[in-house]
Amino acid sequence: MSVELRFFSLGALLLFHECAVRADALPDALFAFSTSKYNIEVRVSFPVPYEGKRLLVYRSTDPGKQVCLSTEPGGSGCTENFVGALAFVAFEVKRVADGRPAAASIREVVTLVGQSPGMPGRPPFIMSIGLANGIGSDVQVFGYDESPLPPVERSAEREVAKAAWRVYRQELYMDKDRQPFAVIKWLHTTTRIRILRVDAPSSPMMNSRATSVR
Repeated sequence: MSVELRFFSLGALLLFHECAVRADALPDALFAFSTSKYNIEVRVSFPVPYEGKRLLVYRSTDPGKQVCLSTEPGGSGCTENFVGALAFVAFEVKRVADGRPAAASIREVVTLVGQSPGMPGRPPFIMSIGLANGIGSDVQVFGYDESPLPPVERSAEREVAKAAWRVYRQELYMDKDRQPFAVIKWLHTTTRIRILRVDAPSSPMMNSRATSVR
């Protein structure tokens, strides 16, 4: 079974998830950064891991509408029996000058820096998140669709898949800035996605702080 990471950029949609409000979900993390032009808040939430469920998210603008995610590159259908973990990342950006929501974009550069033996390599990739009224979001997904497996084999495969992991370095830039406002190191497994480290590059115009909202 192939355990793979998928990044989904959902642009200016602020997302919530059916499991995100459950008491057993990992606490949200809140980070704040600043550049000469922008103040940026980054909120990360960690839903309860999936164990053989349809991979769905919801739009805050239309909470009743389900949005399917596919673990297949370029796929558009639903992953019906997803096993793995998710992280939702929401950005709120305001202008330093007047505190108003920014009409800007966030550029992400993601590099694989380590992984468990046997996993295929992955080249660095770049994506852009457009902001609407200063708001943008994306979703990180790590896992696999167990649909091809007979039901009697799925439990054993889930245990095997727990050994798979990847570590990523994510650089976040405002617009065409050459220096990132944040560098985040992520650990991805099928049971949990978590943040290992958050840094703001050394600059008199940049700072960061991290607090738990729970």
